[in-house]
Amino acid sequence: MAIKLDLKDRKILYELDLNSRQSFSSIAKKVGLSKNSVIQRVEFLKKEGAIKNFHAWVDFSKLGYMQFRFYFDLKHTTPKKEGEIVDFLKTKKIITWAGQMDGQYNLGAIVVTNNIHEVHVLWDEIMKKYVNYFGARLFTIIASNEYYYKAYLRGNEKNRLSKCVTSSLSNEKLSALDLGVLKMLSADARAPVIQIADKLKVTPKTVIEHIRSLEKRKIIVGYSTVLDLEKIGYQNFKVSFILFGLTPEKIKAFQDYAMANPNIIYDEEVVGGDDYEIEIQTENISEMRKIIEDMKSKFPKIIHEYKILHVFKEHKHIGFPEKI
Repeated sequence: MAIKLDLKDRKILYELDLNSRQSFSSIAKKVGLSKNSVIQRVEFLKKEGAIKNFHAWVDFSKLGYMQFRFYFDLKHTTPKKEGEIVDFLKTKKIITWAGQMDGQYNLGAIVVTNNIHEVHVLWDEIMKKYVNYFGARLFTIIASNEYYYKAYLRGNEKNRLSKCVTSSLSNEKLSALDLGVLKMLSADARAPVIQIADKLKVTPKTVIEHIRSLEKRKIIVGYSTVLDLEKIGYQNFKVSFILFGLTPEKIKAFQDYAMANPNIIYDEEVVGGDDYEIEIQTENISEMRKIIEDMKSKFPKIIHEYKILHVFKEHKHIGFPEKI
């Protein structure tokens, strides 16, 4: 059952989406509440499961890592068998996200690795164990990924803020301490500096220096909040498009539309399968359909085909691969 949120709750969640590492005092000033009131509201939302965790956004491409996406259409399964397949995916250390959905595909996963052989081994293992339960399956490379802040939380008509979370491949060097800081902030973006320092056995000043360096090099591109959308009365949809007749101007207009729409929070360009995927979060399917119809009316000459997936359950959502 969804939690009833007032406008202050929504503004707090929006601020945590913008920067989950900012202080409660800073959030309090922005939303017009006392610091204690903000803390109480956040603790309530955590207790109720609406806030699942806080994490650092890491641009894995800066570290020489690539992201791959698997989609599977399940056949001849029972709920027990589906649970078994999900549990298998959750145990894999290079999988950062796994979820169930309705539509052309019923199961999806995101893989992060710097070794294509690891992806091949994992794919083969999945096929050997469960190929008899799959119909269609899709294996794509995520070439770029832009995150758009959840402006719908504040009731904004448009969004004007975004961050690139997958850029071009490079090979920034990480020290053992850099890696330790990344892992801790990916697990809990609100972890106090003194707690990180104590865990890593260094001084707080050293931790601050490493965080600033990781941010300056755009390895950490931001800090966000993972929400249980069902708990706040929203549904999650992934919409993939096959596009044609593209020019740089047309694709920019398409992307600008995605960024401006307050209910579109991701866009991804992919290699293999469809060309482009967006993620839409709305209170109901009718609102989602209105967005799709509006896109079709504005971009009839480039939208060749589209597919909708309703993600109804996230089983794994972590900010950093356990394998790194």
